[in-house]
Amino acid sequence: MKNITTRKKRGLATGGIILGITLIIFGLSEQTITQASPAAYNQSNTILQQPGSTETAPEPSKSDVEVNHSEFEILQQDFASGPEVTKACLSCHINAAAEIQGTTHWTWEYEHPETGQILGKQNVINSFCIALDSNEPRCTSCHVGYGWTDDTFDFSEEESVDCLVCHDTTGTYKKFPTAAGHPAYEPLEFPSGSGTIWQPPDLSYVAQNVGDTSRHTCGACHFYGGGADAVKHGDLDSSLLNPDFALDVHLDADGLNFSCTTCHNTDGHDLEGSRYSMNSTDEETCETCHTAEPHNYEILNQHLERIACQTCHIPEYARGGIATKTWWDWSKAGILDEDGNSQIIKDDEGHTIYDSRKGEFEYGENVVPEYIWFNGEVDYTLLADTVDPANILTINPPGGSRDDEASRIWPMKVFRGIQPYDVDNNTLVIPHLFGSDSAAYWKSFEWDAAIEAGMTYAGAPYSGSYDFIETQMYWPITHMVAPAEEALTCLNCHTGEDSRLDFSALGYTEGQAQALSHFPPTANLGMVIISSSESDQCTECHEEQVHYWTDSKHGQNDVGCVACHKLESEGTHPDTAYSVSLEADLCGGCHLEDYHDWSNSQHTDSENGRFSIACISCHESHALIQLVPRDGTTSCDACHKNKADDVVHSTHTAKGVTCVDCHKVTQQNTGHTFEIQSDSCTRCHGRDIHSANNLLLVSPAQGAALTVPEPTEAPVKEEAVGAYVNISTWGYVLIGIMIGLLVYWLIAGKEPGTSAERVNAEEETKES
Repeated sequence: MKNITTRKKRGLATGGIILGITLIIFGLSEQTITQASPAAYNQSNTILQQPGSTETAPEPSKSDVEVNHSEFEILQQDFASGPEVTKACLSCHINAAAEIQGTTHWTWEYEHPETGQILGKQNVINSFCIALDSNEPRCTSCHVGYGWTDDTFDFSEEESVDCLVCHDTTGTYKKFPTAAGHPAYEPLEFPSGSGTIWQPPDLSYVAQNVGDTSRHTCGACHFYGGGADAVKHGDLDSSLLNPDFALDVHLDADGLNFSCTTCHNTDGHDLEGSRYSMNSTDEETCETCHTAEPHNYEILNQHLERIACQTCHIPEYARGGIATKTWWDWSKAGILDEDGNSQIIKDDEGHTIYDSRKGEFEYGENVVPEYIWFNGEVDYTLLADTVDPANILTINPPGGSRDDEASRIWPMKVFRGIQPYDVDNNTLVIPHLFGSDSAAYWKSFEWDAAIEAGMTYAGAPYSGSYDFIETQMYWPITHMVAPAEEALTCLNCHTGEDSRLDFSALGYTEGQAQALSHFPPTANLGMVIISSSESDQCTECHEEQVHYWTDSKHGQNDVGCVACHKLESEGTHPDTAYSVSLEADLCGGCHLEDYHDWSNSQHTDSENGRFSIACISCHESHALIQLVPRDGTTSCDACHKNKADDVVHSTHTAKGVTCVDCHKVTQQNTGHTFEIQSDSCTRCHGRDIHSANNLLLVSPAQGAALTVPEPTEAPVKEEAVGAYVNISTWGYVLIGIMIGLLVYWLIAGKEPGTSAERVNAEEETKES
């Protein structure tokens, strides 16, 4: 029995120790979770939220399952070519190639759902490299496949799909510029005679280290569209590989660190987003995260009906230190050096401004976009379409107008240039540029032979007579989103000088353009603005009003009479009367923050039986000072008489404190919510607000003088990360300690009753 009791005690002791340790560990783990979770949540989910937003930023895309491809035996071999790698990939990813082959990344064709045009790189003509036909080995170095050397390419061959170009994570895989999509398989020089050697990638190493797509893999083609860095796009270049917050708030490598597929979602390898048919609104782009009303101010949210988010939030493009090409003149090509060789001339910044093969170039950095109405639809000028050489040809005219409700004002890069066309047929032409044959322009520098070869290859007629036509292309700006504080302000557009927007060109009448180009704009777009310098025209009849106005903030800031007043009908004043809106919306057009706070106050709560108190109800219309009706201290007691009568006998009134000293004093907003905030009290009572003595010290009976200090920043209580543990956590820890002590007593034989049992045992021993 004694041995059994001992074993029971030892078992209980062991179980108690395990239970105690478990509870302590559980309690401490709860502490760790409590410490870590809030910070982790704030960092990953709230950084993108904007005022008024209820959505959170999506996480950068990650694979659901991390797979170590180096463990697969089929990839542990020496690959001789890219197609061999693809064959190995397809042994597991059996549907991947078929999915790719159904996308525009593979076909380079796009059927426009509205116009029916067959577009895509296979069919369109552009104002930079001109066209694909007969130039495939050079152009298809950015194709997601291998071996597209001419028009006999087999688009059904699955092993021709290039898996590595999108899924490389090593940064070592590159397609050779003239190898029709293949990488170099042996050391090759490019450009010829430059001494630059392209080393072949280790295909086995790359295949064993594939992963998600990234800015690096997407940018390998899209940053270099047009043949070099930042040629085609103004908002896509290699500066976005590792951008900071100032360059792009979404791609910031140390912040949100979005990948391209965070916004361009994939479905079976098919990516959302097309330059040929865009969504001009932001329902599927910006509003996915920022909601349809992202701003605190209603007047700004109203702008979203006709202004694209990008218009204000991408004030310039080519902001990453890499100049974008803005002009390409093919007519200047063909000038050789003294030895009859092709030449390249660079400017002091290192930009190629002349290339014998391509002509003359111009560049721009920190470029202000051009703004047009855009509804997302684009109509392309194709090879068979006739052109008018007397006018600048827009190759891809964007759809949209002021009268089109689907249109918004969008920022655009306009790529301009001069390129060849058929004089007799009045059509654009496709020159054969790349190749070693005598007809290739980069070999012979003969335009006529190059155009004839290119048009014959494309199966299009050529009259044999060519000249050059000025062209332009529009490229919507959607990347390089600047921080909020660098977004455009009202005065960037609504100003008479250096306005971002040409309102006349955007389709507004002369009177409307005049009104919109003077700040503040008003709802009456047909009126004529009279600035402060012209307000003496009003003085003859309205001397008193002009006198008050002159010393007001409106007068000091050149806000003229007709910024608020408008003619009631066509005609001239005084035959036609001027009127003014008494609604708060008129003031809210400029005073955005005040208007926003007022709109959230009870002064606008007319739906619940209260009066809607507008700005003019409290502010004198010309002097702009607060009204003092019925000899009251403020305009407040005109409505709040009972409260005004009550406060007369208070300590606050005795010391000269008025309604607005408390109800409009807050650092939380402009004060037009009229709500008491914590700093409404602390600005006067400070840190002694909870002291009983403080009430006596400021009492009139004590003769103390109440002074109102300047508002200060409210103290912020900083909570150290890891210092917070909730009550339940300590409960687990304490229970664990108690069980540990109990176990100690059991082991030491000091549990209740043990001493008595020991005495009895000793007595029994003596008796025996």
